Amino acid sequence: MSKLCAVFVILSMVGLGLPTSVAAQSGGADLVQDSAQVVLQATNVTPDGRLTFSGLGFQTGEATLVTVEDDQGSVQARLDFVHVQGDGQINTVSTSVPKGLAPGTHTLRVTGQTSGRFGRAVFQLQWQPPAVHLDSYTGKPTHHFNFSGTGFAPGEQVDVYLGARTAGPLATVVADGRGDITGRDVVIPLVSPGDYNLAFVGRDSQTPVSLGFNVQGFHPWAVLDNYYVVPHTGLGFVGTDFVPGEVVQVFLNTRLSQPVAQITADADGRFELKNAFQVPDLTGNNQLIIVGQQSQTEVTATFAAATPPPTTP
Repeated sequence: MSKLCAVFVILSMVGLGLPTSVAAQSGGADLVQDSAQVVLQATNVTPDGRLTFSGLGFQTGEATLVTVEDDQGSVQARLDFVHVQGDGQINTVSTSVPKGLAPGTHTLRVTGQTSGRFGRAVFQLQWQPPAVHLDSYTGKPTHHFNFSGTGFAPGEQVDVYLGARTAGPLATVVADGRGDITGRDVVIPLVSPGDYNLAFVGRDSQTPVSLGFNVQGFHPWAVLDNYYVVPHTGLGFVGTDFVPGEVVQVFLNTRLSQPVAQITADADGRFELKNAFQVPDLTGNNQLIIVGQQSQTEVTATFAAATPPPTTP
């Protein structure tokens, strides 16, 4: 469009009483006159914020198409249609910031579907530091935790580390179009009890989020069903707080012998055996040595071998 034509258009719009703000056309080569006006309540927003706007200069009662464009005029998002009031104005409208927009400059464009009139307003989408929330900040190895987070780059992979990153990630999740992440049933590895750093690192943004996480220890114990046992009778026991799912071996008096019983702890780290083995010919005090094969946790329980009554001739 020549400068002379541009001046003619502006003068014509002044005569019609329309707004005369000028905005750059896509590509920035020419100047295109907005034929209506759009005003944003706030021009700096965050991905979890809202676009609140009003407008004037549209045709009474017409529907308007609301879009978000980049600096080249390409449509990035389409919002809900908005209807113009009887005086040609759009009353205040508030809508969530569309998903998937990158931080930086964007344009809100409102276009009348009958008149073709349009208005634009520029806003800045601010970068928001990522944040993560855990459903629990402590747990035992092999147990699980869940998390949710915001502020990562849309679509990027986020690795979750416990302690040193050289050990590899516990889990990897993908951020959605808003940069939100969620993770469920992440397994706590078999590590020593203590306080650790739980880190969430976006592969694209490389902006880590660090949280404190406490790994609890196991404190297993066992109870015999009888502590005064007659040889050649059965002996049973119950164990609690072993590693869930680990194999537990039971030795009599020494770990150098073959185990007299073997059982697998359930999902709660508990097990129970009735008449686990027949007590051999023993005297005095004896020990059951109960060993978790995964944790190598050892529990001992002492019982006395009863002297059998004399046989009647």
